Order: sequence, then structure tokens, then C-alpha cells
Amino acid sequence: MTSLSEEISRKLNIYKRNYAEYTKCLIKGREIVLDGRPEEKVRQLFIYFLVNESGLFPSKIDIKVECDYHDIELYKTVINEYFKPYCPPLMIVEVKREEENLRNHEKQIERYLKKSCSEIGILYNYHQILLYTKQNAVFTSNYLNSLKDIPPLILQSSNKLEKDIGEFEKAVRGSFDSFIYLVNKYGKYQLNRIVFRLKREQLPIVGSFFRFQDNKLYYKIYIQDVQQQQSCDFQDFEKLISITY
Repeated sequence: MTSLSEEISRKLNIYKRNYAEYTKCLIKGREIVLDGRPEEKVRQLFIYFLVNESGLFPSKIDIKVECDYHDIELYKTVINEYFKPYCPPLMIVEVKREEENLRNHEKQIERYLKKSCSEIGILYNYHQILLYTKQNAVFTSNYLNSLKDIPPLILQSSNKLEKDIGEFEKAVRGSFDSFIYLVNKYGKYQLNRIVFRLKREQLPIVGSFFRFQDNKLYYKIYIQDVQQQQSCDFQDFEKLISITY
């Protein structure tokens, strides 16, 4: 079995300066000192797998490092710049030093998944991969055989968003049903900025707090910094323009 040191030497660009070992993060591009940071070595190997071996980066996934106190977050790559609503991470990864017992960190990954509303978490210490999944607020865990087991899990989670991209494209072409589906999912609060057009209206509308009731769409807009309730019928809808966070 290949040791952590051997794999680091083989895969990472390691260089020395002032008697210390350094590498560059493949995501942030910044210099990282490796001496005395065993978890960082594990993290950089995991990132190396995602970038060079998973087949997902950058076409399928976007990778964030040290974000919201999480070691690694994975997101679906943005396909359409006009459809960028807030979405929880596809996966949260927490890395530990190689001799660490992953079971000691179950509460940590569960807490992160709950807070972020993410459904998949990974604990990784180079020798073991512990997968956590959440369904209906219930967590289950099991060990994976290798890092190669991870890409199918990411794709499975990512595919859930494909439907929304299709519905967005329909709403842009004028589908009111698709528009209702999207505002029910992304427009209940003021989290996302939803821009759309109504027939016979000269300017686009920026709305929030959408709800559909009795065949009418209700929403709120700001007029001179005052939030006002508005409504429209389905025949008034022209097209969706954008949903962004």
C-alpha cells in the first residue's frame, strides 16, 4: 500500500524553502506550508483527485476550499449565468490527519450537513473514507472502498438540479407553469433575486415572497424603498429573465 508521504511526493508539486516544504493549492493557487500540517497534506491529495482524476472538474463541479469553516465544498458548475439561485453544497468534505479515528468526528459532519442543508458529507483521513447521507433529517453512514466511489455520488446529487435548469429555459421562453415551479422553489423569500416581465409592462419586475393562490400570482416589490404587494394573472406573464443569488 502506498504511504501518504509517497503519494504526496508523486502527485503534488513539493518544493523547499528555508528548510520547510511548500506546495500550491490547486484551487486557490496560493502557497501552502506543509510542515506541521498533516491535515493539509490529506486535503491537497483529495483536491488533486477531484481536479485530476475524478473527471468532474471543471465541467461538472466547482470546488471551494476553506469556505464557511468547511475544508472542501463542492457545487454544481454554473451553466447559465442568468440561473444562479442559492443552492446548498452538493457535498461537504472534512479531512483529518491519517491516524485520526473518523468516527470521533461524526457529530461535526452531521452539524455541517444540517446547517448547510447539504445531503452528502465525507470524512477522509487518506486511509479511510466515511460517507454520510441525509434523508428526511435522518443520517446514515458507511465506508467507501476508494475515492473512485465518490464521483457517482456527486453526479447523482448534481442531476437533481438538471430539472430546474430545464424548467428555467422553458420559463425564459414564456412557460408560466415552469415559472410557477421555479418561484415556488426559489422565490418564497428574499434569498434570490427573481427578474421577470409582464405583458404591457415597459420595465422588468424584480420580485420576492412569491405565492400562487386561486390562479393568481402574488409577489412583493420595492417602490421607493417600500415593499408593496402586487399580483398578476397567468395570461399577464411574458417571460422569466433571471434567478440569481
